[in-house]
Amino acid sequence: VMRRLLITLAFLLCTTSVWAQREVTPQQANDEVNGYIGRGDYVALSRELPAVRELIVPHLLKLADAFVAYSEGRHEESNQHIAELEQYRKELGDGVIITMQNIAYYNALAVEDYAAASRYLTTLIEAAPSQRATLEAFKCWMDALAERKPVAVKTTKRKNSFPVECRPVGDGLHLMVEATVGRESVDMIFDTGCCNANCITAEAAERLGVKILVDSLPLGGVGGETYAKVGVLPKMKVGDVVVKNPTFFVLESIVDNPSMKIEAVLGTHVIRAMGEMKIDLEQNIITLPAEQSEPQSRNLSFHQGNYGIDFSYDGMPLVAHLDTGRVKSDLSQRFYGYFPAMVDSVAGDRIKSSRSGVGGSREYEIVRLPQITLNVANRAVTFGNVDVITAGHPSAWDGVMGADLLKGAGTTTLNLKKMYFRIDK
Repeated sequence: VMRRLLITLAFLLCTTSVWAQREVTPQQANDEVNGYIGRGDYVALSRELPAVRELIVPHLLKLADAFVAYSEGRHEESNQHIAELEQYRKELGDGVIITMQNIAYYNALAVEDYAAASRYLTTLIEAAPSQRATLEAFKCWMDALAERKPVAVKTTKRKNSFPVECRPVGDGLHLMVEATVGRESVDMIFDTGCCNANCITAEAAERLGVKILVDSLPLGGVGGETYAKVGVLPKMKVGDVVVKNPTFFVLESIVDNPSMKIEAVLGTHVIRAMGEMKIDLEQNIITLPAEQSEPQSRNLSFHQGNYGIDFSYDGMPLVAHLDTGRVKSDLSQRFYGYFPAMVDSVAGDRIKSSRSGVGGSREYEIVRLPQITLNVANRAVTFGNVDVITAGHPSAWDGVMGADLLKGAGTTTLNLKKMYFRIDK
């Protein structure tokens, strides 16, 4: 629902252009930056903006800086830029200023500044009365969490790890971890595609003692919109790691598939708070290092609570949704639009495929590639039996990187705070 508010910006700023290595005039530079913003291609904007900063008019440069900081996970800095856009209201227009309040909301939500997120929602409610009911429900969520402490992760030098298991669940091998609350426990999918809170079934929530704060929250998922309660736990343990104040979306069921008994999902709400983690799927353990790695180049991006990962094919820079809750990686309808001849030349027949998740299930038209090699984190990674969506699901991503990326790599390092992913061997 919140995504609709971004349409205003697309109409106001959309320009079609293709960046090339050439000298450009100020008009061309401004038009091209406008084009990146209008298409929502903030990763490319981040890559190209430094070369033309001096050519960009001040109001557009400030807008671009806000989007780049947002995409790169520098959420507080992005909101500083957004606050400074008010001085350019005449040049940008009221619609863009309001749309940037939506970006500011996502920035505040990412760092769990729920009081600030509530204030941004107040502005959005006034600007979008047709969406008042949904936005007010979100504001109730923010107000309830603003009264509580944000999630915190506690480790020691000796106790800083937890087991992870590749376990058959429904349609394939999921990455599973176990959380405990007192004598009770629950298995959770390790899911970088679950944003803003963890997920848990109502039955498991009652068993663990999740305290309900909000009764009815609209929640989008694979199959569309559903409603959830919002609850919290004072503390839970994941292996040796203590997680204080985790938040949960509480649902009657997490997937609309009786064969998949999934009680809970560990989402980015906690994974981000854990900071750097070494994921070793040969030894089946995740470790939070006592000493952090040397600074890494950012290759992750942020969009509306979700995380993207840079990859490339045939030299073309692309971005996939990093979603370890998915068993297998796939390529999107947008990727097919870039490489239709290659896909059609090696793929099999078009078939129907459905996927289950929060909100139900959805059916797509796909073709299947026997294998494809992609460049991920500066490594050539070969994926087998890769689905390419050809119809039925337009996406802003070029694909999805699922649990098979981690399983195939063996040992990887992930840090959602510092926005990088590394293949260690």
